[in-house]
Amino acid sequence: MPAIDLTNMTYHAEIDRATRFSIINKTVGFGNPVYIASDKKGRDATATLTDTGVLIVRDLTNKIITAYVASVKQAMDVYKRATGNDKMPRKLWATINYNNNTEAWKKMIAVA
Repeated sequence: MPAIDLTNMTYHAEIDRATRFSIINKTVGFGNPVYIASDKKGRDATATLTDTGVLIVRDLTNKIITAYVASVKQAMDVYKRATGNDKMPRKLWATINYNNNTEAWKKMIAVA
């Protein structure tokens, strides 16, 4: 999959969400695209899930509309639409749970 081009963004992504993009870059990072699905909101857009658990929404010209750290539900939705499978790879699932500090993550580290 092509790398994420952070130079090709809408005004909304570049200006309105500049702080969010900076925080993502400084914390989890944008990572590499692993799953791409059509956007579920019916827009002419795609949702890309990265290996760091970031969800990037792009228009059909590949311009980034927005990006955010995905919740487990959001990531599962993109994964399922992209692959048709219900079970996300364990490493990606753990990364997303870690990013969100979920109860599942807390139980996993308590056992370790």
